[in-house]
Amino acid sequence: MNSSQPQILRHHAPLDWDDIRTDVEQLGCVIVKGLFSDAEITTFNNEMDAFLRTDPELGKPASGSDPYDSFLGQRTIRLQGLIEKAPSIADWIGKSELVEWATETMKPISTSVLLNAAELIQIGPGEKNQYLHRDTDSWPTASLGQTPFIVNALIALDEFTLDNGATRVVAESWKWDKERRAKDNDFLRAEMQPGDGLLFRGDILHGGGANKTDKPRRAISISYCAGWLRPVENSVFNIPRSKVRSLPVLLQQLLGFHVYDGTAHNGGLLNLYENRDPRVLLEL
Repeated sequence: MNSSQPQILRHHAPLDWDDIRTDVEQLGCVIVKGLFSDAEITTFNNEMDAFLRTDPELGKPASGSDPYDSFLGQRTIRLQGLIEKAPSIADWIGKSELVEWATETMKPISTSVLLNAAELIQIGPGEKNQYLHRDTDSWPTASLGQTPFIVNALIALDEFTLDNGATRVVAESWKWDKERRAKDNDFLRAEMQPGDGLLFRGDILHGGGANKTDKPRRAISISYCAGWLRPVENSVFNIPRSKVRSLPVLLQQLLGFHVYDGTAHNGGLLNLYENRDPRVLLEL
């Protein structure tokens, strides 16, 4: 690690999740050391390697939008619907500490949270710096405020270094006007070991770094959004219903088989199926 460069605040075991939540809310991002174990990392990587061997074209940008594919990265593999592709990821998405962190963070504006996206991100050799962005850019007319409506946990599956694409973040940029642009000295780099997690608000500027090495850099991004928001990943279609039936109820709810009850905020019910809870679809 380059000691001369300002560093992202790090939290070590034993973890105090109240402190973590406060620091993320104020600074925009922190690194949590050892969020997942070596055994968990090995299991997931093995599952992912086996899946990727089935088709060399899997995960390459093919959204149908040239600008968006350029943003995703022409040398970067991205995969969603991971519960079907790598079963162990279900425990990661439903990890109680992460779900509670997301739920408590968004409690002032939402009564529950959804999985926004769970995505493998594998930055290949020669990939350029990703365009700096906010995850909230997916909803361009949404107002930014004190409470974020999306939070993200980026888990290192390989060592994150300055040379292989360690994520670039701009701490406290959630307080900036949308028109303000970051300068080189505003960046911090998320140098991490496998199992470490970069937790951040979805409204800070960030982007994958350039990979100047001859090996890929792999991570898993797990983001949660307010329960009333339409997520980036359509988990209802990405994951077969037969698989969803076997998952814990909390995970089923995170995937969208759940009614959002906004009455506590003087709102209404969202995501109804025939005026009923969509969980009835899992009983058919």
